[in-house]
Amino acid sequence: MIKSWLRDTAVSRALLIFIILRLFFSGWAILMNLISPVPTTPDETLRPYLGEPQLSEGAAGLLLGPWQRFDTQHYLRIARQGYANEADSVFPPLYPWLVRGVSTLLGGSATARIAAALLISNLATLGLFIALHKFVTAELGAESATRTLIYLALFPTGFFLFSAYTESLFLLLALGSFWAGRNGRFWLAGTLGFLAASTRLTGWVLVIPLLYEEVRRKREEGGEKKEGSFFSSLPALFAPRSSLLAAALPGIALVLFMVYRWWLGLPPLNVIYEQYWYQTTSLPGRDVFTAVSTLCCGGAARSNEPIQLTFDLLCTLLLLGTTYAAFRRLGAAYGLYSLMLLFFMLLPTSPVKPLYSFSRYTLAFFPTFMLLGLWGKRPLLNRLILYPSLALTLFFSGQFVIWGWVA
Repeated sequence: MIKSWLRDTAVSRALLIFIILRLFFSGWAILMNLISPVPTTPDETLRPYLGEPQLSEGAAGLLLGPWQRFDTQHYLRIARQGYANEADSVFPPLYPWLVRGVSTLLGGSATARIAAALLISNLATLGLFIALHKFVTAELGAESATRTLIYLALFPTGFFLFSAYTESLFLLLALGSFWAGRNGRFWLAGTLGFLAASTRLTGWVLVIPLLYEEVRRKREEGGEKKEGSFFSSLPALFAPRSSLLAAALPGIALVLFMVYRWWLGLPPLNVIYEQYWYQTTSLPGRDVFTAVSTLCCGGAARSNEPIQLTFDLLCTLLLLGTTYAAFRRLGAAYGLYSLMLLFFMLLPTSPVKPLYSFSRYTLAFFPTFMLLGLWGKRPLLNRLILYPSLALTLFFSGQFVIWGWVA
C-alpha cells in the first residue's frame, strides 16, 4: 500500500520537497543559532516569550528553541491559558486548541506545546503540498503543478509553513474548501471553510467563491454552460437549497468567534487591534502610500526595515496584478477568492507598521502561485522567480531564527 501511495506523483514530489526543506530549515536554524546565539537574558520587548520558558539547552534547544518566535508565542499562550490576555483575542481558537490537545497527549510541558505546534503545522504542510499538487494537476496539468508547489515552498516567507504558525493549516483548509466547492461537494466545502475561518479571521471570505460556485452549478443545471457574471446570477440563489447554508458556514464561524469573545467579556476586535497591534480601519490601500512615502521620501514608518518593507510592497503589487490575472486566466471563483482576501487585508492601516506581514499573508493566495506555475514554463521567468526566492529565503529565515522581524 505504501509503495502504491508513493507511486502517486503528487505524493512523491510533495514528500520529497517537504523532507528536503524540513531538514534544510532545521539545519539552517541550528547554524544561525551557532553564528548568532540568542541572548539568554529575558527581554519581553525584543524577545517576547510571553511566559513560555526559553528552550536553549540540549536537543530541545537546537530543534525547538529556534521556532519560539513572535506569533507562535501567542498561540502557545492561548493553548496554555485561553484568552486570559486581551492581545491574544485576535487569533481564532482552532490552532491553539489543537496545540493544547496534542501537547496534553505529549505530557503538557512547555516543550510538549512547541513540539505539538510544530507537529501540527508540519503535518498540515505535507498535506497541503500533496493537495495543492493534485488540485493544480487537475486544473492546469502536472508540470504547472510541480512548479506551483516549488514556488510556494521556496517563496521567501515559505518557511512559515514549517514554523509554528497557522499558515499551513489555514491554506490546507482553504484550498480543500475551494476544491470541494469546485466539485459541487458543498457541505464538505462549507465544513472545511468553517475550520479555515476558525483558524484565521480572513477565512470567512470563502463564502464568496463558494456562493459563486453554487450559482455556476445552478446555471449549468438549468442548461446554461457559460459562466456568466456572478451578479447576473444572484436571483438563482433565492431558491431553497441546503448547499447555500453550507456555503455560509465560513461566515458563521466568524460570527461564532465574535459571540465567543463577547461571552468571555473581551473588548471588540477593533479596540484590540488599535490598542495592541497599532491598526485601525481606513480606505483600502492607504498603507501602500505610507510604504511608498517611507521608501521614496524618507518617511518614518518602518524605516528601520527597508528590505522587509520593500518586499511587503512588492508582494502587494504582485497580489494586485495576479488577482486581476486570476479572473482572466483561471476563472471568476479564483479571482473572487483573491479579491476578497486582498480587499480585507488592505482595510487595516497603521502609521507605524504599514503593510505589516503582507509577505507572509501572500502564502494564502494559492491562485497567485498557480499563475506563477503556469507562467514559469518560460526558462527566463522561472529563473527570475527561483533565484531571488532562494536568496531571500536564506535571509528571512535566518532573521526569523535570531529574533529579527520578517513578517
